[in-house]
Amino acid sequence: MNARPTVTRSTILSLTVSGLTPVLVLVAVFVTFRGHNAPGGGFAGGLIVGIVLVLRYLTDGTDAVRRLPVDPIVVIGVGLLLAVATGAVPLLFGSSFLESAIWKVDVPLIGSVKVVSSAVFDLGVFVLVSGVVAAILVALVEADDEARRGETGEPGDPGAPGDADRTEVDR
Repeated sequence: MNARPTVTRSTILSLTVSGLTPVLVLVAVFVTFRGHNAPGGGFAGGLIVGIVLVLRYLTDGTDAVRRLPVDPIVVIGVGLLLAVATGAVPLLFGSSFLESAIWKVDVPLIGSVKVVSSAVFDLGVFVLVSGVVAAILVALVEADDEARRGETGEPGDPGAPGDADRTEVDR
């Protein structure tokens, strides 16, 4: 059987992505929470985190996707639940769906901070979009794994040559 060639990883790319990952995550959080007052928001922030996940995949290969600390489907569910709950809570108080509330909070050393309920909605969208990108990467890795199993012909794999594919003469 043909074995796949080993892939050499770029040290420069790996070090660059490792250094950029925390910076990009901070930019994603900034864009997410800045979004209710300026361009950006949860979708843009989630895509930036998605870019981080894709860069880690390109740098570390399939191992980076296999080491994800949480199932992407759970992340999608949490993000969707948070976004829908933020939109539905105003209905309980006789307001419109997705109507925003504003609170002013005094924070020591900072001063008065305005907290807006739409920021929670943006956070839900952020988590949702990040989970969707992670789920796509997991699907790509699983498809690649299935293709590799098919090439190596491991017994027990559907489509792999096995005892059922051999004729009596071959046995």
